[in-house]
Order: sequence, then structure tokens, then C-alpha cells
Amino acid sequence: MEDVDACPLSGIRYAVNATLHDNEVSFAFDEKCKEQGITVIHAVNLGKAAFLAVEKPKGYPFSEVVKRGSDDFRCSLGKYISQYGMFWQMPVPWVDEAIRHYSEESFPQLGIGAYIAAGYCANILSNLTEGKEVKYFPKFYLSPLLEEI
Repeated sequence: MEDVDACPLSGIRYAVNATLHDNEVSFAFDEKCKEQGITVIHAVNLGKAAFLAVEKPKGYPFSEVVKRGSDDFRCSLGKYISQYGMFWQMPVPWVDEAIRHYSEESFPQLGIGAYIAAGYCANILSNLTEGKEVKYFPKFYLSPLLEEI
């Protein structure tokens, strides 16, 4: 992973990983940030929704949800969201429906999901820099467009 090794990270406290987690570069970036003590925000476009997770350098790793070499990162993530909701007795039916619908193909990459994710990233980064409380993974932020959670 020469590209990641060549990336200067000194002095950085927070990073955003908005990759698809479909290749080794994404995982190498996360590992490099962890080694450097950098908090990583994972921002994911779920079409008409956004998922964000804040990973502490020594916290529970996001890579536990997203296994290397998995066929579709978003479906794996959707299953995690669904299981999390069921565990806490807060089902997320639209995620279950999306998993069923998109198990044959990838989640769509709609602009609205990207805008929601970007807005959340800005808010989370602001809260981190101001020392305000944020949710750390395995907790997460999930914001659908016009859907009940």
C-alpha cells in the first residue's frame, strides 16, 4: 500500500473515510489512521440515506462490520444496521426492505445520500473540534430522507 504509506498524516486529528470499502486501500487507510492515533469518520451514501460512524483509534474497529472481500459493502452494512436495531428493539424496516431489494445489485448512489453524509460529517467534525460529545462506533448516525427510524 505505497499510496497510503506515502500519505503524510502528522498533525492530523480527524479523517473521513468515504470510500466504498471494496479494496485494500480503504482498509490500509483505516489502519494507518489507527496507528497514528487519528479518529476516522466513516461516511456512507445509502442512496436516500446516510450512515456515519466515528471510530476512535483504540475503539471498536469499523472493519469488524465490513469484512475484507465482501461482495457488497452496503448490504453488509445494512445487515449490521438491521441487527443493531433489532438488538435495541428499534427495528429499521426500510433498511431491511433495501437489503431485500438490493441484494441482487448495489445500493444506488444518489446525490441526496451524499449531501446528507456531507452535512453530518461537517457537524460531527465541528463537534469533535469543539470537544462536544459524539457517538462512537459501534453506535452510529443514520439519517434517511423522509423515513421514520
